[in-house]
This record gives sequence, structure tokens and C-alpha cells, in this order.
Amino acid sequence: MNISKYRDLTLIDINEEQLLVISCDSAGGIGNKKNDVVKTTPEVIGYFTTQVALMEILSFGAKPITVVNTLSVEMNDTGKRIIKGIKEALEPLDFHNINLITGSTEENFPVTVTGIGITIIGIINKKEWRKPYTEPGLIATVVGLPKVGNEVLNDSNTIMITSKLLELKKKIYIKEILPVGSKGILYELNQMSKTNNIKYSLEDNLSIDIYKSGGPSTCVIVSMEESKYGELKNEISIPVNRIGRFI
Repeated sequence: MNISKYRDLTLIDINEEQLLVISCDSAGGIGNKKNDVVKTTPEVIGYFTTQVALMEILSFGAKPITVVNTLSVEMNDTGKRIIKGIKEALEPLDFHNINLITGSTEENFPVTVTGIGITIIGIINKKEWRKPYTEPGLIATVVGLPKVGNEVLNDSNTIMITSKLLELKKKIYIKEILPVGSKGILYELNQMSKTNNIKYSLEDNLSIDIYKSGGPSTCVIVSMEESKYGELKNEISIPVNRIGRFI
């Protein structure tokens, strides 16, 4: 059994046919409790925290098989509401088997700040898997806009969600998808370049902030065929911005 890291993912090579993929995300101070910094519902924090880990799994080409929630809140009623949000995030996958969702809550002490951790385990059938790749000549495009905190709650029409990610995965002219996290677009672009052992050049006069946090993966970088850029802009209902070329 071989265990390795690929960007934020942990890969476990269990046999000649299957590969396990593990992703995770956490959030704290976001919710409806007394000392939460950003006020929102437990359902929302459950949804977006799950979405981050889920997008990492899906972008790599794995099928989710287990979702683990570690909740630093009581089950009644905050935990139940967070779990409702988790299930909502999984709905685009028809992932309704409750036996595949497991977790824990805090029942010993009263909690005044919301805390949540999500771990998702996915599986890849190597014989059917097309590993994401980026090569010279493809362009780098950002789908969605980087948002964080209250911006995510106030502007849901410009951000990436799981259903739109699944739309992107159906397009054969898109070769790789990389969700953008708290380190921003430029950091993830460097990661894409590094793992594919290639370089890139940025566009002049960028219209998107490549340094801003992407929060709960509100945007993704895709490497794609240049000739299909206009088609992508027309077919996706959220902003699409070309940021560079791989060389």
C-alpha cells in the first residue's frame, strides 16, 4: 500500500485497480452562536464546508464513498441543522445513503462558537480514470469569483457550486479543474503549474483579483483549449475570466 500527497489531497494506492482519495476542510466562528464572527445559519456552514472538500474530490476524478463530519457543537439543534446543509451539498450527486455519512458532536460542554470539520473519502477505478492534466498551449481560466465571509452570503450568483462543477467536468475541452481556496488564485495557478512541470504567463490587465481568498471554493481554475473559451463563457451562468496561458 502506497500513501502519497497530491496538492491538498491524500492518495492511498490500495491495489492495482483502486485508489482512495481523501480531502478535508474546516470552519470556525461562522454560524448562529453567540460568539460567531460571521453570522449565518448552521445549514449554510454545513453546505459550504462540505462543498470545499467535495470539489477537491470531484475535480480529481474520484467518486465520494464516505463523508465524515466532526462537529464542535451539540446535536440538538445546531448539529442536526449542519448535517442538513451537508446533505444539501451532496444532492447534485444523488448521494442520499445516510449510512455513508458519519460523524460526532460535542455533548459534554456548552458551545458558544460554531466549529466544523469535514472529511470526504473517494475512490477511483484506475482503468476508467482520466487523470487531470495541463500541458503547454492550454489557457488558464477562472470560473466564478473569489468571495469570502459575508460576500459569499450576499452574492450567490457569481460563485462556483457543486452542480456547476459537474457541468464543467462534462466538457472534454477542459483538461484540469483546481478549486481556489484561502490562498487565492495565483497560489493555485502556481500549484497547477508545479504539479504539471510547466510554466505560465499571465494576461495583461487582469479583471479579477488573483490574490484574494477564494473562501469556500467560490471559484475554480480550469486549463482548457483556447478555441473553446467563448463557448464556455456562453454556457456557464457565472463569470468566466481568462488569466493566462501555459507555456
